[in-house]
Amino acid sequence: MASLMEELIDTLDKEEQLYGELIPVEEEKTRAIIANDLKSLEEITIREHELVDKTTALENKREQVATDIATVLGKDPKVITLEQIAQALKNQPKDQEKLQEVHDRLRKTVTRLQQINNQNKELLEETMEMVEFNMNVIRSTRMSSGSSNYSSDASEVAGMAPKHSSFDAKQ
Repeated sequence: MASLMEELIDTLDKEEQLYGELIPVEEEKTRAIIANDLKSLEEITIREHELVDKTTALENKREQVATDIATVLGKDPKVITLEQIAQALKNQPKDQEKLQEVHDRLRKTVTRLQQINNQNKELLEETMEMVEFNMNVIRSTRMSSGSSNYSSDASEVAGMAPKHSSFDAKQ
């Protein structure tokens, strides 16, 4: 059980570090969205995906270790939480304290990351709304420009009358 706890604490610590590395990337992404810098946004997204892939691997490892701990404790692996694992360690206060500390840091880091992601989501939605608005303005401008150029007899659009070509039908 002690080695499982060490592995869980180590995995949580690495996971928190990776999420911590994501925070400046997400903040950089915010600046790129605001600046409408698509090239930077593309580069940032690539870095972001690399870090997310690493965190996904650690999450899978954490889930496996938590399942193993739940089995040892005789608990249901599908519903066990870190709080329950920490409660099971009441006879091992050092491990309990380490687990609680890393859990608190992880929670704080993930909360900050969620705030930044929500902000980026809102910025992207606003950007998409602005793009859609601009597209509608362009469409309406194109549609209205053709309808206001009719000549007085309305048989042809001013400036759009067929021009005589150099081809002479009588030849």
